[in-house]
Amino acid sequence: MPVNYHQIESRLPEYGKRMKEFETTLPQAEQALWEQFTRLDEDVAALRAKIEKAEAQLRRLYCAKPVSEPLLTHKAAPLPPAGYTLIAADGSQIVPNRHRPVQFGVINVGLIQARLGSGTAPEVSIQSTLLDPEELLNPEGNLIGEDEVALYRDFAERRALLEAALAAQAPVIALTDGLLDIYQQYSAPQLNFQAEMRKIHQQLEARAVISAGYVDKPGAEMLSRMLDLLHTPEMDLIAYDDQKRSLRGISDARLLAKLLTVPGERSAVFETVSKGAAQTSLKVHFFYINISLGSMPYLARVEFPAWLSAQPELVDLLHAVIFQEVQVLDRHPYPYLLHRAHELAVITVQEHEQVEAMLLQEYARQGLHAGLHSNKDANKQLLKF
Repeated sequence: MPVNYHQIESRLPEYGKRMKEFETTLPQAEQALWEQFTRLDEDVAALRAKIEKAEAQLRRLYCAKPVSEPLLTHKAAPLPPAGYTLIAADGSQIVPNRHRPVQFGVINVGLIQARLGSGTAPEVSIQSTLLDPEELLNPEGNLIGEDEVALYRDFAERRALLEAALAAQAPVIALTDGLLDIYQQYSAPQLNFQAEMRKIHQQLEARAVISAGYVDKPGAEMLSRMLDLLHTPEMDLIAYDDQKRSLRGISDARLLAKLLTVPGERSAVFETVSKGAAQTSLKVHFFYINISLGSMPYLARVEFPAWLSAQPELVDLLHAVIFQEVQVLDRHPYPYLLHRAHELAVITVQEHEQVEAMLLQEYARQGLHAGLHSNKDANKQLLKF
């Protein structure tokens, strides 16, 4: 049965009215944040010191922290080098489903590697992994879900990038879609992701591989939280609660669009302060970049390991390569190799069903009992015919 469009339509006037009321408050909040931001374009060391005091006192904190550049930095994109290696990885997955006859998980990673300036065609590969039976259950004995399988996928992407990067010709940029680090909030059976990720990052750093995470259409409000924290009296830091911020709803990208007006410009470099439930394995720095090729700014966030900031020429290289790469898809700028990696990795419904059929055949060969569809799923299957 289709969506009840009449019910949706009847709610539209009230929904539109409330959204309009919310939207009318944003320009004033945006201007107030912008004024705070511009007034703080001074002693970066003093700004860092205050945030670090808050880090020491608070159990939970998620905000940005300036690294060394003035807050109002807007730097034009440098020219990329004549030759460099760009590697991109993206993944998809099949999540175990208790309603199916067999429970299984699959991680699919698409990898593409190009040596820019060499005139040679990119190399592509697909790595498909069937999760082991013991990996399908969490420590409590329950079937793992979307979030836990996503951890396996993210880790597989980083491992594939490492293997490719170690054999590639320098300089090397290794690119993933989304956050650079793995934020582990869930129990991960059979694998300590944080320890393994630290090893991967250490090996990449040892080879001076520039690993980066590309965040398209970022919605984070790390700068808003930073500004609120910096305007909080020190005596009140111990009781600080960012949920009580008065200026909310203004993303970093919306705020910095006032500053990064020229295509290719990047912001100052900031550090991600993440203290709380999510465990991380890496100190992450980032900048925002205007990837638009027109008059309307469109900002993306580029994350990279903190050690890169000690070598500004590597930050410049990453800046240059990202801006050159997004120009390939000029109508909707996005790193071309990441787009190709996604195309390689995606698992279709037909492929999902084919893998399940292969498993059912193997179960029969092994004399294993495959089980049945749940009644719920069996009734869903009837709707297909």
